[in-house]
Amino acid sequence: MKSFAGFSRRLAVVTLTAASLVCITSCEKHSNSDRSESIVVYAAPADSEPVDVGYVGVRGGIEKFYVKSNVDFVVSWEDDTTSPWVNIVDYTTVDPATGYRVITLDVQRRHTTMSYYTRRTGMLIISATDGSLNYNKIIPVHQGSTARISNDFSNFKYGKTDPRFTDGETSIENWTTAQKNYGFTSTVIEGEEIAHCYAKNGYLKLGDDKGHGADIISPYTNTLRSDSLLMLSFRAVANTDFFTGVKDDNKIRVEVLNGGVIADFAEEGRTSIDLEAAYYDITSEDFPSDMWVGGDFLVFIASTEHNPITVNTQVRIICGSLEQGSTTNNRIFLDNFYLRRLTVDEEDYYTENNGSGKDMILGAPYGEDVEQ
Repeated sequence: MKSFAGFSRRLAVVTLTAASLVCITSCEKHSNSDRSESIVVYAAPADSEPVDVGYVGVRGGIEKFYVKSNVDFVVSWEDDTTSPWVNIVDYTTVDPATGYRVITLDVQRRHTTMSYYTRRTGMLIISATDGSLNYNKIIPVHQGSTARISNDFSNFKYGKTDPRFTDGETSIENWTTAQKNYGFTSTVIEGEEIAHCYAKNGYLKLGDDKGHGADIISPYTNTLRSDSLLMLSFRAVANTDFFTGVKDDNKIRVEVLNGGVIADFAEEGRTSIDLEAAYYDITSEDFPSDMWVGGDFLVFIASTEHNPITVNTQVRIICGSLEQGSTTNNRIFLDNFYLRRLTVDEEDYYTENNGSGKDMILGAPYGEDVEQ
């Protein structure tokens, strides 16, 4: 794998797979700690230790847990959604090798129409069948990760949703006070009066048709204080000319400012990575509603001994040149900006996605695969 593997080893962090992590707590009172009833849950039948972190994969699908118990039990699920995101398939099957009962869950994908990783939590409840025992176990099950910064720009309603029309789009200097208070900033090119970062209808545009590039810089947040690994997710697609069909340049640079490095290059200490955006398809019958297809990215940011993540850490996305005189247009449309904290049990996102780049985990439409 890339240099992040060595970086993780130096931090003495053990990366566990999503299937091997579930948090188990007991809802019995402390005074019952000596009782003879026992319900113990394992991630795999061969495990010698019960699991202790509640986490399942963001893709969804079938998850299994193995229960060693000296009481008969039933299993139920609770969460705060209108339609539960976990369905209990079975809890009566017995693993022939160990005699453990197998709980089989059907977990829904975190989102079916876009890449979405923000955490949600439910409770798997294992209750003794004999109600007189008043004994059960509650297993918090988490899907997704904790967002430190999040903005889907749905509060921007400037102009048309079709990216080819510029009427109504509004530069960052002219956003409403509430929109400026989101904390995003953009660089004004020397000699220009405004930054060429524009709000459109539900998303942003970086750059213009006169060769000016632009950037967007994330807000400060003191919640990053103790984070060791972050995952930036966003959508980006490049412009195709309305009349000629000529395509702009599609280059994107992601930079980490004021603490942290790109996890792929942790040993080198690099703080930037270059990416290429897909182009929206103006010939599609579903355009512009499908303009973001293939446009999802994940970038992983690590804290190192020499360059730790701090409360001042920011992420900067740059498109095109930030100097006067460029003759190359590099208009990029940007949406769904999320910076998420990854815990030890979520670090496998990095491996599953093969590092930073196109989102290979949830980046494809539901039921499809992203091309590598």
